[in-house]
Amino acid sequence: MLTSKRIIATLSAVLLALLMAGCVDGPDESSVTQVVQARLTQALGADTLNLTSLRRLGSGPLNPGADGLKRRIVYYNAVLTFARDLDFSSWDTLNVAAFSNLLGATERGIDGLEQNGNSAGDRVYVRGSVSFERGADGWMPVDVFHPGVGTATAGPAGAEESRRIIEQINALLAKAGDQSREREQIITEVLDSAYEDITLRLDRLERALIIAGGAPDGEYARVARLLADELIAEGTPSNAVPSGGSLENLELLRTGKVDIALVQNNVAAQALLGIEPFAVLGPHYDLQALASLFPEPLHLIVAADSGIASVRELAGKRVDIGHPGSGSYLNAVALLAAAGIELTDLGAVHETGLAGGLQLLNNGKADAVIATIGAPARALQRAAANGRIRLLSLNADLRDLLTREGAGYVPIVLPASTYPGQAEPVATVAVTALLATGGALPKADVERVLTALFDRIDFVRAGSAAGSLITRDTAETGLTIPLHPAAIEYYGRSLPSPSER
Repeated sequence: MLTSKRIIATLSAVLLALLMAGCVDGPDESSVTQVVQARLTQALGADTLNLTSLRRLGSGPLNPGADGLKRRIVYYNAVLTFARDLDFSSWDTLNVAAFSNLLGATERGIDGLEQNGNSAGDRVYVRGSVSFERGADGWMPVDVFHPGVGTATAGPAGAEESRRIIEQINALLAKAGDQSREREQIITEVLDSAYEDITLRLDRLERALIIAGGAPDGEYARVARLLADELIAEGTPSNAVPSGGSLENLELLRTGKVDIALVQNNVAAQALLGIEPFAVLGPHYDLQALASLFPEPLHLIVAADSGIASVRELAGKRVDIGHPGSGSYLNAVALLAAAGIELTDLGAVHETGLAGGLQLLNNGKADAVIATIGAPARALQRAAANGRIRLLSLNADLRDLLTREGAGYVPIVLPASTYPGQAEPVATVAVTALLATGGALPKADVERVLTALFDRIDFVRAGSAAGSLITRDTAETGLTIPLHPAAIEYYGRSLPSPSER
């Protein structure tokens, strides 16, 4: 009887194993492990991160590829161990956003990365995925873009403010009677602007620190919100306000409506000197920097099958250079000028911005797109994963020319795997985002802000790709305006000596 029970138990175990094996749809655990290890080695080298363990969790269908081949996504949990020290906040290595996409994870799907770098022996816990396509040779890994963590919608306080604005507008519109739609539009625009101005002035009356960020879904706004939230948690009244970007932020600083703002370094230099687009306003001599935050690389993008290999080959081509008046537009013009190309030398000039430019490129209506944006940019990740684009490096002479002219450009390299399918590093230049203020910000506030920025906020865990690059070591990189005296004193106390860096 015991023998029969053992036989039955053995057969049951075998049948269960066969059943479980049959339930695995798509590549098995070994295949996933090989892909993850290969990607880590290609991106970071063989002696950086060891794949300590990986467990396959399951899989799901994906939309077929362009050629109709079947695709599946396989999910896994993994433990990685650092074999050497590595700082993902360094501007010279793969950053957190690119590393996350490499592993098929979001920034919040990775635990264990430290804001100021990891040491050998540290462990990282990954909730990731690998996408595969089934061809004649079986399942093969493919690059797929993985959207990052979204920005939370406004809570009850934000909703209540919106309702108040709507009620105010409706009250005035009700009195307009049979007036024209143009009048209604004017009333709406003026009331909206007035309400924002009142809010800013009330915050100033309450001595709150007002920080101007950028577009609500952008990295400038995300960093500003995190900074304001941390200051509030420490007892300093603060508020982060959205804006149209660097130009508006500099105007808000000049008029005293905000205390601190995130601005692009080359645009800040123009404001300081009072040159276009600030010629009418004149120099802003009180403009000062608290810190350089993170790089915003210049991307030169062409179609994957394009024969264009350098900037100088853009003469006679159709190029999207971004929205007029934007920092990206100014940088595109500067790049072309450094290569000896005027806008009139181009076959066609498009001014739609990155998203529109990529659409033109995909439709064959543009030959190149020039854009200044933090890397990895999500729109470019998506296009690269689909195999539609490639990035061009700038040659050394061009990089030297741009960085020597004092316009705020710094040399930078986008490491391999910054974007899906990017096998080689891309050499380019970058502007930097600055945390700027007027000269009236008190020393105590400067110290509170910088302490929160460098010591209190964990941008990695907060899911801020750009914020993860904020460090003391690069706080003076790419400065184009004077440092606030209190910031000079702060860095003198806290920065390591050159021999220690």
